[in-house]
Amino acid sequence: MENITLNPGDQVVFTSLETLDKTDLATATTAAGFVVGPGVSKKTSLLVAGDPDVESSKARKARDYGIPVIGERDFVEAFLGGALPVPAGAPELPAPTSLEDLPDNAKRDLTAVKLGCSALREELSVHALVKTPEAGTFIVRGPARYSALGEAWMVGGVAVAGSAKAPDKVVRVLGLAGGPESEPEDGLERLDVNHPVYGEFSVYGPVRRHVGLDLVGPWIRGGVHSRD
Repeated sequence: MENITLNPGDQVVFTSLETLDKTDLATATTAAGFVVGPGVSKKTSLLVAGDPDVESSKARKARDYGIPVIGERDFVEAFLGGALPVPAGAPELPAPTSLEDLPDNAKRDLTAVKLGCSALREELSVHALVKTPEAGTFIVRGPARYSALGEAWMVGGVAVAGSAKAPDKVVRVLGLAGGPESEPEDGLERLDVNHPVYGEFSVYGPVRRHVGLDLVGPWIRGGVHSRD
């Protein structure tokens, strides 16, 4: 990223954001002391885009004026302290300690799940209780990441919400991951995974045998990405 300086009161404009919510970004930008402009003009100091090489009309105009264009994540890291604020009221959930924390018949509180989805941010640590026909009921705790290819928010390889943050039907409970990871007991296993795409996350569930493999959720126990 080129050396860019912003001063309080400088105008910032957004175009073609890919993973960040425009309202959240505007709120954080204003709180940081900058002004959010509706369109590019000679008063604009910086254009923020999902892809800094985007060819939107705002980007073309910014380049004509010699206004720098940077990516949304670079902007957050350089000028907003590295993270956007999480909506108030998003549930914070502790790590499970026993199989009782994985009720197979968990009734979904859709209001709470939707609130959890609204809090999804890149790299924010999330707790999701998931039930699928293939892997049964398990909990995954790890960083949220948006997949532009799949148009979905992912946690540990599990799609928990669509691009508009509508919850996926497999999600029974969703919130922020609160507290440290636990050392489970009473038949509950914890599998720590370090994946090149999904990052470091933990999966909690019973060990199940499938085609000669021990699995926790959809992940192989002792597989190449396991850290235990």
